[in-house]
Amino acid sequence: MYEKILVPVDFTDKTIKALDVAKCIAKKTNAEIALIHVVKAALAVYMDELGIYKSKSKTGQKFLEEIIEQNERKMEKYMEKLESEGLKISYKLKIDSSPDKIAELVAEEGYDLTIVGNYEHQRFDEFLKKTHPERIAKLAQNPVITVNHTDETFSPNRILVPTNLEDDCTQKMNDLLAFAQKFESELQFVFVNTPANFHTTPQIRKRSRIWFEKHGLSGHQLHVYNTKQLQKGLLNAADFYESDMIALFSKHSESLRDLIKGNITEYLITRSDIPVMTFNLNQA
Repeated sequence: MYEKILVPVDFTDKTIKALDVAKCIAKKTNAEIALIHVVKAALAVYMDELGIYKSKSKTGQKFLEEIIEQNERKMEKYMEKLESEGLKISYKLKIDSSPDKIAELVAEEGYDLTIVGNYEHQRFDEFLKKTHPERIAKLAQNPVITVNHTDETFSPNRILVPTNLEDDCTQKMNDLLAFAQKFESELQFVFVNTPANFHTTPQIRKRSRIWFEKHGLSGHQLHVYNTKQLQKGLLNAADFYESDMIALFSKHSESLRDLIKGNITEYLITRSDIPVMTFNLNQA
């Protein structure tokens, strides 16, 4: 199912959260865990023809080598621990000045799954109001799992799947179904009904029948959760249905409204107590 799982590493508690979930999935799917750390360069750096990082400043070369050595030692500790647990591990160190380089690397390398730890409300760009995981989820064409809390026994028995009964998710639905089958998870499809976008029971019944048939979801049922506000309602629904994880088919927008207020994906990624798995519906 998954051959290579990427875990961005920053040597903080965020990494531990992501690795806890990655280990559970890797043991279940026999996947390799690929660790990657982006060293933020405070000086001009380039890569020579042998693939070795060099400083454009002669005086900065020694400092650069020391930084690389320090980070390699930290990474090797992770490697030793994970290998002792019988896991297949690899790692990369990248040097770049861009804070969102990890997101670009995920898109470029095409990993089967990315698992990223998060701190609530931590943002790399205060103006655009984007989190690292949201940026990664936007660029990655393969699934991304965001983890806000440590979960050493990750076992998603019940996965909440919000749907507006409009988006075409056929391209990614098989990925979710395969994941759920691997973990023997119950998929809890839910329509959050709000006053701002209210639908009557006959409307929901008709739209859900068409949407379920289109996505080949015979045997599944739709839950309707009535609430006042969509974003909080999604989290409340996950609590109400005792879900262990949220799976979100996500369309990323650069609209002014989303840039200022944020979108549903970002809201769930930063505020959910349970892991959030995003499937990017945007075309590459």
